[in-house]
Amino acid sequence: MKGRVLVLGLLALALGGCEDPNKKPIEKIRHDEEILSKVGAAVNEVVRNAADCEVAKPLMTEAYQRIDDARREVVEPASKPTLDALKSQVDRVAQACP
Repeated sequence: MKGRVLVLGLLALALGGCEDPNKKPIEKIRHDEEILSKVGAAVNEVVRNAADCEVAKPLMTEAYQRIDDARREVVEPASKPTLDALKSQVDRVAQACP
């Protein structure tokens, strides 16, 4: 009886340690992906309305705010250059709409 309890205890301990080692990195990537998606949507609105500066200006403010917020939230190194690229798109519209 003691042997069975010991074996079951060891089995439970072994199975508990079998968590997927890729789970945490994948969760980090998904977290950043969700944040970048929201930023990308704001930037796309700016770019879509670039021809109408009156519409684009308030959208630029929101896009810049989302970019700044995202810089504090993203964790993956590849997310920073993506945010830089999105910011440069908003910067181009800002130069065209002084």
